[in-house]
Amino acid sequence: MRTSIVNVVRRGRTLHFRRTVPSELRGLIGRRELTRSLGNVDHLTARLHAAALYVASERLFGTVRAMPMLTDAQLVRLVQDFYATVLERENAVRLRAPPHDDTVSEIRGAYYGEIAARTRKALAGNRLDEARVVTEAMLKKQGVTCTDLTPDDWQRARQAVMRAGIDAAEALQARYTGDFNHEPRDKLLRETLTASLADQTSPAPIASVPAAMTEAMTARPRPATALLLSAVTEPFITDQVASGAWERQTAAQARATFRLLIDVCGDLPLRDYSRQDAGRFKEQLQRLPSDYGKAAAYRALSVAQIIARYEGQGTPGRTSPITAKTIKRHFSALSALWTAAEAKGDVDANIFVGFRFGAGKRAVEERDLWETTELATLFASPVWSGCASDTRRAEPGSLILRDEKFWLPLIAVFSGMRQEEICQLGLDDVRQVEGVWFFDLNTRDGRMLKNATAVRRVPIHDQLVRLGLLGQVTQLRGRGETRLFPQLKPGGADRRLGHAFTKWFTRYRRQVGLNRAKLVFHSFRHTATTLMHEADVQAAIIDRVTGHTTPGETARYTKRTTLRQLQTAINAINIGVDLSHLYQEVVAANSKASTRNSEA
Repeated sequence: MRTSIVNVVRRGRTLHFRRTVPSELRGLIGRRELTRSLGNVDHLTARLHAAALYVASERLFGTVRAMPMLTDAQLVRLVQDFYATVLERENAVRLRAPPHDDTVSEIRGAYYGEIAARTRKALAGNRLDEARVVTEAMLKKQGVTCTDLTPDDWQRARQAVMRAGIDAAEALQARYTGDFNHEPRDKLLRETLTASLADQTSPAPIASVPAAMTEAMTARPRPATALLLSAVTEPFITDQVASGAWERQTAAQARATFRLLIDVCGDLPLRDYSRQDAGRFKEQLQRLPSDYGKAAAYRALSVAQIIARYEGQGTPGRTSPITAKTIKRHFSALSALWTAAEAKGDVDANIFVGFRFGAGKRAVEERDLWETTELATLFASPVWSGCASDTRRAEPGSLILRDEKFWLPLIAVFSGMRQEEICQLGLDDVRQVEGVWFFDLNTRDGRMLKNATAVRRVPIHDQLVRLGLLGQVTQLRGRGETRLFPQLKPGGADRRLGHAFTKWFTRYRRQVGLNRAKLVFHSFRHTATTLMHEADVQAAIIDRVTGHTTPGETARYTKRTTLRQLQTAINAINIGVDLSHLYQEVVAANSKASTRNSEA
């Protein structure tokens, strides 16, 4: 029972001094409470000893408060705790998982190799904010919040975690080659890992603390058996990519979703999240600005801080909040994780289903089509009328280069094909059957198509033939090329061939004065579809050309559309722009005339 003496309690016949450590100092001192036995003494002696210990604890707290907020010893504990936690959690998942084949091992090993390389680049570029969430979580385990740290200490902590993260990723990569004895290379980790596990996990006493104040505390609580969200997300993402359920871009978006949930609701075992947490997450997302992930003003801020800054801005000029479509995408990623966890018995129910996200835009409203005047402006710009050089395409000149920058917009508007469908065309995909030239869209050699209906034949528009596309194919074959656009290289998370072109076309479009909202490359597809519709082409045939699924009874009973029918539909696309100066025969005639003039 507690005596009448402040900070003194009785345990059996022995009195003990006890004082709680202020929360902001627990990480530095390494314990939540200071204790010392006073022995079997009378109350007067106990009161005197307790008063002396109270004064000593006050001196201790004052000393610690005067110390740097992040000591070297604490930084060491932070790093080793992070490294050990990553490896232990991954191994716990591994021990519970079924066997997998060599392909999965290679994919997971390559994934962790990419993580190590990406972290090394971020560290080299001093992009320390990429370690913000995990550093906050690891500091919190030591009783320290990032807001309590000086800017320099906050930088030191994130830098140290990124250093440890490189070694952790390389260790996990080694494990998927069968090597479980990987030794970290970072000096900070190597120094701390020479100690025993008990020494690593026990807080180092502060030298100035009296012996009475540095008594070992009771055993640290054992970690919960349920893995935290941060521990289960990466293996789940890896499996989603390996199984083909997600592309790498989807995986990157899901990774951001999981970080947001941790930011809003904390890093908990999946079973500990509630339906109320899901609702709170949705409410917070609805208040985020649409540029929260890109604007410099929101960099390094938590969700709560971003919302506070965003809502503190004046309404005029403020960006719009994120769309219902984006919120739905976040919930889709979380629902996929919870569905998998429910199947394994890790959660009782999927708490992220059943939410409404408001009316999204119809597909027809998501992008604009190119108006005739805009197409005229585009195809009268330097790429098609003459540019200064390969690197100065937006400047007028006399050079017309018939490469991917020239052909992709033309093929898109005269076919309705998707950008990546065009970019990955091989020369053997340009074929002729029964006198009809067409693009053969297929999944051979690892080509990526959106879905099963995207496998199709798209006749080549007469305009593309007159512009010299078939001659281009002949020239490329003569040079031993295999792809229609060999200059395109894979890029981005999903290694898409159109990655760099997308960025170039956006810049070019703006440089030539075509900067209208929602007017993008994909708008060519809308334009082609609309022009076929305006030419009274049947909807079912338009869907066959563009690779869409036709709804209703028509799709059930229409089993075949001939190439001739598809060719008629394609040639119905009339963009209303005169391109005759680019026709192959005109160019050839002008070239001959120029040669004769020069000889004369």
